Amino acid sequence: MTEKLKELLKDRETDKILSLIQESPKVLELQDERGTSGLLLIAYSGMPKVLETAITLKNSFTFHEAVVCGLMEQVQSMLVHDPELINQYANDGFTPVSLAAFFDQTEMAKWLLDHDADPNLPATNPSKVNALHAAVAKENVGLCQLLIAKGVDVNAPQMQNVTALHSAVHRGNLELVKLLVQHGADIELKMENGDTALSIAKRDGHKEIVAYLEER
Repeated sequence: MTEKLKELLKDRETDKILSLIQESPKVLELQDERGTSGLLLIAYSGMPKVLETAITLKNSFTFHEAVVCGLMEQVQSMLVHDPELINQYANDGFTPVSLAAFFDQTEMAKWLLDHDADPNLPATNPSKVNALHAAVAKENVGLCQLLIAKGVDVNAPQMQNVTALHSAVHRGNLELVKLLVQHGADIELKMENGDTALSIAKRDGHKEIVAYLEER
C-alpha cells in the first residue's frame, strides 16, 4: 500500500491520494524501506492540503511526525517523558530541529533550540544536512539568525561539500549571503566540483551578489 501511495504522490494525484488515505488511513502508519511513514511521505511531497487531511485522520504521532506537523503540545509532552528525544535522529536520518526548519515549523524550531537541540548535528544519511542547511533551503532568514546565535557552524558542509553560503548564493538571496559572510562564512570554500560562492553567483547571473563577494 505504501508503494501505491508513493506512485500517487509522484504523479501528484490529489483526489486519488485523499481517497486512499480516507479509505485506508492505516497507510499513514505504514513505513517504507527507509522507515519513513506514509504521513511523512505526504509531508515530503509538498502537498499541504493532503497533509492537512492526513493529520486529521491519524490517531497517534511519533515524535518526529509531531515535529513535522507542528504539533507543539505533543512534542512538549513527549520531551517531558523522554528528554533525549530532543536530538534523536528520525528513521530517515534527520534531526528534529532540521526537520522543523525544513518543514517551515519556525516556532517549533525555535522552541527546540531553546531546549538544547543541537543545530550542528548533520543528517546520518548521505545528504549530511544540518539545521542551517535546511533553513537556508527555505530562505528563512530569521531562523538562520537564531541558529547562528545558537552556535551553528556556518561553514559546515553537506553532501558534495555544499555549504550554507553556496546554497544561499544559488538561491540569489543577498540578505542571506550577507548574514552568513558577516558571521564567518568562508567565501573561498569549494564544492566537490570546484565551485566557489563567487563562481556560482557569476554563472547564475546574481549581479548584486557578485559585487558583494568581490568587495570581500
